Parts: sequence; structure tokens; C-alpha cells
Amino acid sequence: MPSAPQAPEIIEAKNDLRKKVRRIRRLSPADDPVKRAEAAIKILSEHFDDWMADEINVMFAARDAWRATGYRDGEERNAFYRAVHDIKGQSTTLGFPLATQVAASLCTLIERIERRDLLPIEMIDKHVDAIRAIVREKAKDENDRIGARLAAALVDLATAYVEAHGRPDVEDDDDIFVR
Repeated sequence: MPSAPQAPEIIEAKNDLRKKVRRIRRLSPADDPVKRAEAAIKILSEHFDDWMADEINVMFAARDAWRATGYRDGEERNAFYRAVHDIKGQSTTLGFPLATQVAASLCTLIERIERRDLLPIEMIDKHVDAIRAIVREKAKDENDRIGARLAAALVDLATAYVEAHGRPDVEDDDDIFVR
């Protein structure tokens, strides 16, 4: 017999957060916070390429450390996955949506190929090299014909490999890679 649902517990806030927030007065009626944010992003965008290069260096170092272990499960594999996942999450924001596609494909390979003897090492390396090439050549979006074709080819290849050798993911809706 199922137990009766418990009454919700109400937790009273000890601090009034409104007292912690500083009110900012507009400098003038013409002051537009959205325009200020866009200007700040424009200034920051000058560093996006450098930040992507730093992320790629982290990914390469993590991949090399994982390779040194014979691609075994463990901290090195997890560090490589985190580095690729960071690229997947940041690349579009930093202006490299094609790198996001390739990193998403690589994340799925790592997530869904559970048996080490089935790991497609060459395909993993191709993904890593493609991410670096996309950033180096500034192949930022689908308007870059070669970059877009490279990303699409890797995604298609990885999709087929995961479908043949990987663990199905019940959360997927038959579209396992970001495009």
C-alpha cells in the first residue's frame, strides 16, 4: 500500500535578498543597458580566438594523457571528455559553431562507445584535428564551405559508427548529434 504524501515543508528565508541588491540608477534616460552589454561583448570578442586556442590546447593535452594510458577508463579519459565537452559548450558563444558540431559528435562517441576495444581511435583523432583546423582556419559557420563539409562528414561518420557499435541512448530522439 503506497504511503500518504507528506505535506510540503516551507522554508522561510533568513535573509531578505532585496537588501543585498544594489539598485543601479540609469545614467540618463538615453542609457541602454542592452547597448552597454553589446559593447562589452564586442570588446571581449577580440579575445574569443585566443580563448578557443587555449581550450584546444587543453583538449590536446588531455587527449595525449589519455593516449598514454592506452585509452583506458579513468581520470585521463574523464579529463579528455571534460575538455571536449567544454569546447562543445563554449564554441558557439565564442563564434565557432562548426567546432560545436564536431565536439558534440566527439562527446557522443565517448559517451556511447563503452567497450575500449571498439573505441574508434582514428575517428577520435580526426575529430580533435578537425576542431583545431576549424579554429585555426577561422571556419566559423556554414558559410565556410570546407569547414561545413568537414564537420558534416565527421558527424555522419560518427553517427553511423555509434548506431552500429554504441549503446543506445533512450533520451535521444533519433538525432544523436547537434547540427
